[in-house]
Amino acid sequence: MTGSAEIAPPFIERRRPFMTARWSNPIVLTFHAPRELLRRVVHDRLELDEWDHHPHVSLVAFDFQDTRIKGRRVPGYVNFTQLNLRTYVRQGDRRGVTYIREHVPSRVIALLARLKFNEPYHTLDIHSHTAGAGGALTVEHRWRHHRADQFIRVTATQTSERPPDASSLDRFTQYRWGFGVNRSGEVIPYRVEHPDWAFRSIRSLDHVIDFAGLYGSDWAFLSEDQPVHAALAVGSAVQLFPPGR
Repeated sequence: MTGSAEIAPPFIERRRPFMTARWSNPIVLTFHAPRELLRRVVHDRLELDEWDHHPHVSLVAFDFQDTRIKGRRVPGYVNFTQLNLRTYVRQGDRRGVTYIREHVPSRVIALLARLKFNEPYHTLDIHSHTAGAGGALTVEHRWRHHRADQFIRVTATQTSERPPDASSLDRFTQYRWGFGVNRSGEVIPYRVEHPDWAFRSIRSLDHVIDFAGLYGSDWAFLSEDQPVHAALAVGSAVQLFPPGR
């Protein structure tokens, strides 16, 4: 044999997500939140990631579609709605979110999320409806809690577009990391991958939400506040990769 030896290409790890899904029409309502309140609920090894000199929380409502765990659909748990309250944090150069509480309609999903991932999941009977007419799209989520009917309803354009880079829309939706806490009290980062989202132009927004009933009395002030940012994204396919990969 003549000539130089062939050099093997570098090894590339083939990652496999532990969950894939499509997140459809996420509604994101973002509010200012007191630092002292967030420091009581955020792990002390995570820093608050502020925007425009304020920490924030977001209430997010969206539909999970075609959900798969390690590539497999679980019958009865493929399509469902989630409502969550989250805040924005960072660990070193990783910027992302940590959840204050997450609600889903299924007791099984909530139980598995708590037992397997120690995520703050709870059960809430949420009903979703999406309808389009005359160039407009209306997305509504309704639920009943503590004998009170509550809802979020957004009407927006059916067309969508990408916002400018570094806009507030991107800031509160295009995170790439999530941070959980295991039963030993350690921060567990996991990777969230999805394409940059396009957004619909909101025409009207209406909501009745009992934040104290859903998240505790410390959050009652949000029921009287108006969001400082509101967004309706188109959504996309999403992959969640396990910690440490």
